[in-house]
Parts: sequence; structure tokens; C-alpha cells
Amino acid sequence: MNKKTILPEMDPMDKPLPIWFIILIPIYIVVIFGALLFPISRDWKWLEGWLFIITFALNISISTFFINKINPRVLRNRMKSKKEGLTAATRKSGGSDRFIIPLMGIGFFGALLLPVIEHRFGWPSLPFFWEMIGLIITNAGSVIMEIAMLQNAYASKILDIRKGQELVDSGFYSRVRHPLYSGAILMILGTPVALGSWWGLIPAVISSLTLVWRIKFEEEMLIKGMAGYVGYRKRVKYKLIPGIY
Repeated sequence: MNKKTILPEMDPMDKPLPIWFIILIPIYIVVIFGALLFPISRDWKWLEGWLFIITFALNISISTFFINKINPRVLRNRMKSKKEGLTAATRKSGGSDRFIIPLMGIGFFGALLLPVIEHRFGWPSLPFFWEMIGLIITNAGSVIMEIAMLQNAYASKILDIRKGQELVDSGFYSRVRHPLYSGAILMILGTPVALGSWWGLIPAVISSLTLVWRIKFEEEMLIKGMAGYVGYRKRVKYKLIPGIY
């Protein structure tokens, strides 16, 4: 009589999200960004606005589909808003989210809304060529973020050290310590340019510099709470740009 093979039970964190969740992503992006761009600009035929929304929705939807198949744990980690692994030694650094995240958000929405206001009132916009460069930069930044998420299942939105979290030092993480931030900064800086605005770069730069500032707190947390991080910093010397910073 053959013994029945008992397969190990899958960790719920490694279970892919339901397909309906993936299908809702482009709808969610179109509705949210559409509600921000078109009613305020009073122009539902705004080409740059539609190009921005459609390319961004396709980018995020396709990448999320593959991330969900290959590394669903990172999606589940990024959906969490409760900190679980902070200790007395790391709580102060991790607590910086309470002012860093709002400041980043204000900068990003400023970078998004200033071009909309400029378009509404007919202010001069960038040449179409530069808008397309901005669109490419925005989506390239998003792709860098998505690859970093594939490579690091614990790439959380919040500063925390999850149970079982291990140091990742391969892929993009072998070149820079914060590739997710590298991509996010490109995405943020490209957004106002894609929508035709130089003025929108001011809040975009503020948001990006806030993200750079966040690295200080994140590394303080990881030095105190992540085994091997001190050695990793010595091996991988650059934070965001290989050979530069």
C-alpha cells in the first residue's frame, strides 16, 4: 500500500492574490487619476493626461500580474500598514514615517496637480518631445521599482523589519542599497514633465529629497535590527546611483 504524500502547506503570504484584484488595478488607476486630472483641468480631451494615465495603468497592471505569479509575498507586505517588527532599538528610526510619508505625499500630489492647474489656465507647457521624455522616465522609474520588488519580498512601503526578513544583496541590490527609491525618484521627477510642466518639478524635487532623507532613518533601523547590514553597506557603497551616490 502506497503511503500518501503530504505536501507542505503553503505560507499564506506566498499565496497569489485573487485575479479580480489584478483586474481592478487598471480601473482603479484610471478612475483615481482621471478624477484628479480631467475635472480640475476641465479638459477631457487632454492628450498628455490620457497618455500618462493609460501608460501608467498598463505598466502597473502588467507588472503586478507577473509579480503576483513570481513573488506575491512582496505585494502582501506592501499592503500592510501596521508595523510588526520594530524593537526598542529601531522604533525611533521606524517612527520617522509619521512625518516622512505625508511630506512625500504632499510633494508627489503637488507634482501631479500643478501641471493640471497650468493646463486649465493655459500657461505655457513644455514641447511635446520633452513631455514624451518625461513619460518614458516616469515609466522607466516604475519598471525599476517593479524589478526591485521582484527581487526583494520584503520591500515594504513602511519602515519595518518583518518576521523572517533576510538581507537581499543580489540583483539591483548588489549595485545600490535602495533601488526601489531610485525608481521612485525617477517616477516622481518624470511625472510633471510628462504632463508638460517645469513648475511641477519644484514639488517633485521636494518629494524626491524627502525620499533621500528617508534613507538615513531606514539605514539606522537596518543597522540596529538587520543581521549583516553593516557588512552589506561596506560591500555596496552606493545608495541610489551606481558609481555616483
